[in-house]
Amino acid sequence: MSTPAPPLIWINGKQRHQLSALDRGLAYGDGLFETCRLHDGRLPLWSRHLQRLQTSAAAFGIELNIIQLQAWLDTALAVLDDAAIAHGTVKVIVTRGVGGRGYRPSQSAATTIVLAVFADNLELLTASHVPAHIRVCAMTLGRNRILAGHKHLNRLENVLARAEWQDDATDEGLMLDDCANVIEATAHNIFIYRDGCWHTPALTEAGVAGVMRQLIIDELAPCCNVSVIVAPITLLDVCRADEVLLCNSNRGVRSVASLVDGSGVLHQFSGCQHTQRLAVALSNFLQDKGSY
Repeated sequence: MSTPAPPLIWINGKQRHQLSALDRGLAYGDGLFETCRLHDGRLPLWSRHLQRLQTSAAAFGIELNIIQLQAWLDTALAVLDDAAIAHGTVKVIVTRGVGGRGYRPSQSAATTIVLAVFADNLELLTASHVPAHIRVCAMTLGRNRILAGHKHLNRLENVLARAEWQDDATDEGLMLDDCANVIEATAHNIFIYRDGCWHTPALTEAGVAGVMRQLIIDELAPCCNVSVIVAPITLLDVCRADEVLLCNSNRGVRSVASLVDGSGVLHQFSGCQHTQRLAVALSNFLQDKGSY
């Protein structure tokens, strides 16, 4: 197996790896991030990532210079083009910047913007996936209406949930909140298909409102003439579903073959035709739209 190439990293527009130890993103998780798919040399869902980034920055009072961010991203994409890097993951991190000791944000802190590119040779958004095998995590998500939906840097719950298994046979972990509502997987949103429509959890009190999740709601499911119901979902709802899928903006959509619940009981899902229809709709969307 070949060793992955080291990531290309820009901090505030300069190619370097050093970040101040006083940056509030490091000290307090005081910031936001987006994980974007580089597909054929472009970021097909960038407009949606940027919209979420702007919305979250405004909600948390983090200054975000969109013109400067776009300029730095253009420079990075040009470097990738010159290096013939057409596929990979582009991570955008925005922190409140360097600040002194204490939680109180400094009014004079300058925002830090990090662009990191992890190159690969995969076409994950359009590739056909082997169905995933998932488990229920013991770690739960705390409820917080202010933080819910945003992709902030405070991801310790997800880290601890992902640390619960080390075997390669398990692909993902399903996370519930402290009221036993299904919220998301550690790095994906979840949809279930039942009674002729897709269902996905309401994320008003916990979880990340993913870009791919919203694309399915807005574009892909309507293209398949299937409605989406956004409402609380229980683990029993998942176990009784006809199909289950995971999604994120870096890996597209993936059907789920089985789920091991908290008691060790295995639940299997034989259907995937509606998930495959969404995957086709996603492939068509990428060919017709999203040109940044």
